[in-house]
Amino acid sequence: SEDEVIFVRGATEAINLVAQSFVRPMLKAGDEILVTEMEHHANIVPWQMIAEAVGAKVVAAPITDDGDLDLAAFEACITDRTVFMGVVHVSNAIGTVNPIEAICAMARERGIPILVDGAQSVQHGPIDLKALDCDFFAFSGHKVYAPTGTGVLWGKLSHLNAMPPYQGGGDMIKTDRKSV
Repeated sequence: SEDEVIFVRGATEAINLVAQSFVRPMLKAGDEILVTEMEHHANIVPWQMIAEAVGAKVVAAPITDDGDLDLAAFEACITDRTVFMGVVHVSNAIGTVNPIEAICAMARERGIPILVDGAQSVQHGPIDLKALDCDFFAFSGHKVYAPTGTGVLWGKLSHLNAMPPYQGGGDMIKTDRKSV
């Protein structure tokens, strides 16, 4: 398969996993992570934390007075310093449905990986991840009537395989090791 699902404790953990294990290792001073002004804190704070750690910057594309994403302004925010995008599919605060297919196409055209926060969209109908062609898609389990404290991170397998472990322990060691 070209992709895989990882079960996590919610959308917030999924986004943090991508931030710490996928984006942070490639992030350097002067780089930019593009989000929108309508993001939930779960899709802002992890990017701010890793950006601050290396001297990078989080750029927030503006929304219109009507609460829609200004798509032309979003595209203008994409520069040669943009190394990642994290964009909400449907805003939890204002209900805006973003043109996520067009946003993912912008990312693809420029070779920029993108995470889609699908916490507010996944319960409203089928999401065709192949057609969407995002790199990561995150949502919380309770949004689809799963138990609280569960979630999903879908990702392209090549990206997931490139990520170092986010947490240690459990079944990570396959052979016996002497105590240190």
